[in-house]
Amino acid sequence: MQISYKLITVLLVSMGIMVASNIYTFIPIYGDIAASIGIPSESVVIAGSSFTLFYACGLLTFANVADRYGKREILILGMLASAFSTALVMVSFNSWSLFFTRGLQGFCLGSFAPVAFSYTYDLFSGKKRTLLLAMINSGFLFAGILGQLLSAGITRISHWTAVFLFFSIIYLTLFLTGKRNLPQTAVSHDRAEMRTAAVIYRLLLNKQLLMLYGIVFTLLSSFVFYYDSLTRFLSGDDALLLQTRLLGLLGVSLSLFTGWLFEKLGIYKTLFLGFALAVLSFCIAFIYLSVSSVPIFLMMSSILFVSSISLLIPTVITLIGDISSEDRSQALSLYSFILLGGTSIAPLIAMKVSYAQALFLLAACFIVNVVIGIMLTFRKRLELKN
Repeated sequence: MQISYKLITVLLVSMGIMVASNIYTFIPIYGDIAASIGIPSESVVIAGSSFTLFYACGLLTFANVADRYGKREILILGMLASAFSTALVMVSFNSWSLFFTRGLQGFCLGSFAPVAFSYTYDLFSGKKRTLLLAMINSGFLFAGILGQLLSAGITRISHWTAVFLFFSIIYLTLFLTGKRNLPQTAVSHDRAEMRTAAVIYRLLLNKQLLMLYGIVFTLLSSFVFYYDSLTRFLSGDDALLLQTRLLGLLGVSLSLFTGWLFEKLGIYKTLFLGFALAVLSFCIAFIYLSVSSVPIFLMMSSILFVSSISLLIPTVITLIGDISSEDRSQALSLYSFILLGGTSIAPLIAMKVSYAQALFLLAACFIVNVVIGIMLTFRKRLELKN
């Protein structure tokens, strides 16, 4: 079967966007779900966190299964399982059923990310591979805004259950399209579970990787934390909230220039540029809160923050890939697990704090990241000298 790069790109990026969108669907509709089922909003938040927790477990599970049974098969069957598990969310009737169905959905959707990265490595090389990986990561960030917009928009014109009916149909369509068009890749049977456990143990002993994983834990969690607290803050101004989310999408495009920035600045300076954009975003948001309530400040903060995350994610992925060398596949699976593990905690904290308090916590978090970045740079220089 001849490989069509454009078709595979469209398929994998579309899958990535639709999968990642469901991480954020609960954020704008906590109240709607709570009122419909008759449970506290806090229970809906906990159920939303179950999605990211089980999603993270799925990331680790399916990365290993794909090596044994085929990446194409896991990607395709994962879409089918996601279609059915997403439909189940609609029939939730209390806190426990919502927790279970949302968790099952998250686990099934965890079949995409690490498998898609490995699948891309198998199919392509050079610039094609780099561009496709960048586009998939950009799609994940794009989904951070799109998921909220779709969820809020569909709920406004229909009912919250229609959100999950919509996504179920999308996943079923992607299953049928993928089954028809995605090419087969080689299947390896020589990676036993004991070797996988040994590799993960070895990775966790690497101090540089541990520092990077510390940064990873804050990336997507801060993204969810930022927009969750912003949604609560602007709960009475839907128009401004919509504009702020939409303009935030502009920041996603920065991830496509990551390779160019690596060449011009180097990977560690690019890392610090990402941190600087985040801190600047928080400073501008504080100006909106304390000096001038002009909406443009909030919009600028949103654009800069999304720009920061869109730059940091591919930068951290590249650093992890370089440091882990031949253990890259397991290192990136662990990266995905930690990334989503942090995300499962963010909504639980966000519902307890104000927008101003959220900004202080985020600023402190990124200052810690800067310190970690300095330590990484120092260790790298020592290695070069030796």
